[in-house]
Amino acid sequence: MSYEKCVGCGSCVKLCPMFDAMGEEQFSPRGKLYFLQVMDLLEGDEELGKEFRRLLFQCTLCGRCEETCSSGVNLLEIWHKQRAAAVEKAPEEFAYLDSLRNALANVRNIYGLAMEDRAIYWLDELVDEIPELEERVYEKGKTAETMVFLGCVMSFRGSQIDVLRSLFRTLERLKVDYLVLGAEEFCCGHPLYLMGDDKGADELRKHNKTVIQDAEAKNVVTCCPGCLIQLKQYHDLEGVEALHHTEFLDRNLEEIPKFNQTEPFAYHDPCELHRILGVTKEPRSLMEKMNVDYKEMELSCCGGGGLLRMTDPSLSEIVIQLRTAREGVKNSTVLTACPSCREQLMSVDLKTKDIVELVDGALGGEE
Repeated sequence: MSYEKCVGCGSCVKLCPMFDAMGEEQFSPRGKLYFLQVMDLLEGDEELGKEFRRLLFQCTLCGRCEETCSSGVNLLEIWHKQRAAAVEKAPEEFAYLDSLRNALANVRNIYGLAMEDRAIYWLDELVDEIPELEERVYEKGKTAETMVFLGCVMSFRGSQIDVLRSLFRTLERLKVDYLVLGAEEFCCGHPLYLMGDDKGADELRKHNKTVIQDAEAKNVVTCCPGCLIQLKQYHDLEGVEALHHTEFLDRNLEEIPKFNQTEPFAYHDPCELHRILGVTKEPRSLMEKMNVDYKEMELSCCGGGGLLRMTDPSLSEIVIQLRTAREGVKNSTVLTACPSCREQLMSVDLKTKDIVELVDGALGGEE
């Protein structure tokens, strides 16, 4: 197995947000690998196995361990496979995930809400401001060059409405030929992927692929890095390019008017966006085009990924508390490009904006 490449150097330990939060070796990548090695030698030790399975889900899968590993250990693949094995071996230990699995199986979203509601919440809120929006919701037979994949968080969380308003206004100003999947959108499968359920995730992906390709789309755009991982790497889209909204906007806006900045900004890089997908240039390019002055925050996790908010919410809270305290951003507006990161930042009462809100403001949108 690839974990045997680990030389135990500990380069991953100090940089791990779980170790930073808990201060105990077993929470670190090296600690988890040690558990795995010992378990291979001590087959049948139930207490050891139970502890290891718990630790696997006390992780955001942020990828910082793999990024820093000088031995080239594919740690994210190891955690993925081990999570799948853990749930299969001891499903009773993960009964708290049943509600999520059932919601995804029955109504195809993480909140357990009716499928048709995917287009109702934000459409009701925004249709008076953007009258064209109602015609942008996908129905069978409609086609468009660009499909907008909102994802569960953006579709259902009222806290994301400002981002959606700015996204749609910007697309309208750019005269983009686009449709929003609406009620035909299924969850991208990322939550199931994060618990190792590739089969369940694939059932959701197949539907999305069919709809996107039936719409004859050339690209699919999402604000959610988790959704983008699934669309880009696992949906097997044919002739369709999956893009983060910052990539799409940077490509389509060579020049942007200067943003009227009246407050200090700091930029938080979403882990899944910059580490796993390698999208680092485009968010900064957009900010540079608008002449935005911002502080670069440390490339560290917010604590919101890997299902951690469900598997260990107290640990997730410690991670975001430590991150924001260390950065000294209490009096700044934290910019980011991920709905889950925004939820985490707002949970500690930080003012936050998505980059598309700045683009909208620079192009003439209301502040």
